[in-house]
Amino acid sequence: MNALAEIEILLVEDSPTDALLISETLTDVLDFQHRLAHTECLSDALARTQTSHFDVVLLDLGLPDAQGLDTFRTFHRQAPELPVLVLTGLDDLSVGLLAIQDGAQDYLSKREMRPSELSRVIRYAIERHRAAMALKESEERFQLAISGATAGLWDWNLQTDAIYLSPHFKEILRYAGDELPNRTQLLLESIHPDDIDRVKTSLAAHLERKRAYDVEYRLRTRSGEFQWIHSRGQALWNGAGEPYRMVGWIMDVTDRKRSDEALRESREELQHLSANIQHVREEEKTRIARELHDDLGQQLAALKIEVARIENRAEAAMTALADADLRTIYALIDQLVGSVRRIAADLRPAMLDDLGLIPAIEWFSDQFSARHGVRVIRHIGADDIDFNGESASAVFRVVQEAMTNVARHSGATEVTLKIVRDGPNCIVSIIDNGRGCLSDRRPARNSFGLLGMRERAVALGGELRIRTAPEQGFALSLSLPLAMVEGKGQR
Repeated sequence: MNALAEIEILLVEDSPTDALLISETLTDVLDFQHRLAHTECLSDALARTQTSHFDVVLLDLGLPDAQGLDTFRTFHRQAPELPVLVLTGLDDLSVGLLAIQDGAQDYLSKREMRPSELSRVIRYAIERHRAAMALKESEERFQLAISGATAGLWDWNLQTDAIYLSPHFKEILRYAGDELPNRTQLLLESIHPDDIDRVKTSLAAHLERKRAYDVEYRLRTRSGEFQWIHSRGQALWNGAGEPYRMVGWIMDVTDRKRSDEALRESREELQHLSANIQHVREEEKTRIARELHDDLGQQLAALKIEVARIENRAEAAMTALADADLRTIYALIDQLVGSVRRIAADLRPAMLDDLGLIPAIEWFSDQFSARHGVRVIRHIGADDIDFNGESASAVFRVVQEAMTNVARHSGATEVTLKIVRDGPNCIVSIIDNGRGCLSDRRPARNSFGLLGMRERAVALGGELRIRTAPEQGFALSLSLPLAMVEGKGQR
């Protein structure tokens, strides 16, 4: 026992003779120093415990205001934190034993009191009470931790095969109170047949080789359904290396296992869908290439035949081409351009459908920057604009064409790309830091790329503006009404 500097003792005894005897016996105790306080009734003793600190209480069971075992029970109920030694007479030793069963630390006969005996029981009572309080606090902390973790506790005696299942353990399996017997064999029989071997293997590895016991398996509930639980445990081994006790807990992880399974199925479905999309893209590329070859081949063949016919007629007549002949050539050229534009429209990147306009433009600008070494600064504030299919394709093509021209002609090292909402309009602008153009060498109004961008702007009721000057770069601004951007064409 740890040395005590001075023990505070409360004596509750109504007999002056017995009180004097106990006081003198304490005086002869040499193991510790003490201070003694004395009261003659239970009510006074309880009042003293509220205002003063005591290490131990010597309690007589026969007092003016309390008799027998009820004396101890009343005191212990109101001052449970104090260790109590019950003082008995020669004719009521059995009462002392009953008091110990109710929580007293020990009992002592007043007629056979000796200093050594009194010293021993006082020290023992204090130490035993300290150990009991520490154990109680430890159990409370453990129960709080278990409750906070929503876990069910189990405690298995490996020598007797007895097992304790906490109320929450039974609750996890949908049992109430005493519905689930504390039987090890019953629990083993409740494990899913596909999991039982894995559980037994993990348990044997822990008990025989001290490997971690940490396993997930299915247990049958009260309704007969199986649910997933996560179980961990730790055994205790004696000096001979034999396990004699194992304590652990279980947690219900059914929802997590279902979520994991749903996530796995979603990933598999996504991989399957991605493979199908890639297959469709390859087929679409082949179809477009075939149409491009057939249509352009037919148009070019017809144009070649018509030109040869007109040349023969011109050589034969030695005259200028007639207006009707020119109109025929122009018509064929228009048909050729129309075919090119129709097929080009089919070449809209599939990513517009898969990703949406803004992610597709971000992907394109990243690829552009990596390929041409031109830094792209993006300012995109159009997440709330619901681009329809027609406007998304038009905006993507304008950005693609403008930035391609930057790479080919401007010598720029940096491009600023903006797509923002501005009142009732959507504004798309591309500005570079390249060389720009002289005033007499601005981009031709009828150049193929510029013509296509202007046509897309007009189709959506918008306006395209271009500004450039030597050493001041090139700036393109496309303004589109939101009503046309969001409300026209196929979504």
